[in-house]
Amino acid sequence: MAAGRAAVILCVGLVADPTFLHGVRALARGDVPFEVVDLPTLALYGDLTMALDDLRNTRIRTGDGPTELSLDEVGAVWSRPLNVCDAAPDPRSAHRADGQYQALCRLLEAVDLPVLNPPLREASNAAKVLHAVTLAPVAGWRIPRSCLTNDPDTALAFVRDCPHGAIFKGAGAVKTWATLFREEHERRLPRLVRSPTLFQERIVGPDVRVHVVGSRAFGEVIHSPELDYRTARGGNRFAALQLPPGILDGCRRLVASTAVPFLGVDFKVEAATGEWFFLEANSMPCYEGYDVRAGGEISRAILDWLTSPPPPAVKIPASRR
Repeated sequence: MAAGRAAVILCVGLVADPTFLHGVRALARGDVPFEVVDLPTLALYGDLTMALDDLRNTRIRTGDGPTELSLDEVGAVWSRPLNVCDAAPDPRSAHRADGQYQALCRLLEAVDLPVLNPPLREASNAAKVLHAVTLAPVAGWRIPRSCLTNDPDTALAFVRDCPHGAIFKGAGAVKTWATLFREEHERRLPRLVRSPTLFQERIVGPDVRVHVVGSRAFGEVIHSPELDYRTARGGNRFAALQLPPGILDGCRRLVASTAVPFLGVDFKVEAATGEWFFLEANSMPCYEGYDVRAGGEISRAILDWLTSPPPPAVKIPASRR
């Protein structure tokens, strides 16, 4: 880094992504130097030159002009990359977009820089049951009783064994909606043969989202008229929530175990008993709405982490979980 020059925050993502744009605006309000790499612009007009012998000498030209940015000038990275190759206008641009995305993901995993979040660090959510059973024991939490199957008879037996009903949703990383299993869904069960589905016992009660940034956590309880509160339009009630010690400690353990400094952790709380059930920990959460309701506290925590990041988290060995 040139003498006297302040380190910049490198922001990698899509300016068309509302969450990424929200984060960039927060950095601008924080009056810290930053540079934005918009991945579609990079694919169409820019260049990425990786220095394999020293990754800090990697250079990025975004396409906005002749100026190049070297990672040696970067103090920390805010990473929210998405692969845009399917939206490219031609095969050559698609190939460039995919190659740059793959290279950046591996670069941000390997480079000696604080990265929020390393894009390849926590991939278990590609299979939701694996994700839940892997992370819940780290934090000491329960998960809803679950059944992943492509067998119609197994699914129906599971649903009938759930006293408060069951929900079903996609089993992988693609965004999906939780749906209450009803009598009319029985006739569709033969379709499971070609589409394995995750069934879970219904937990009757509110949702809770916790955003964890390093050791800081921000909780919000959501009461919704809909089974999946994300599908409600104007009917949800949100309220800031003081987290129980066991939940707060568990969230911090997840950050340490996964070495992912920013997580969006989802829970259901059973109304009758007050018991918390872990659903998932998203390593690329859409947090802007929660941040607005929290008065910008999540953004301030992200800014603090990027400008004075803690030492890298040490993963907890499996034998200690």
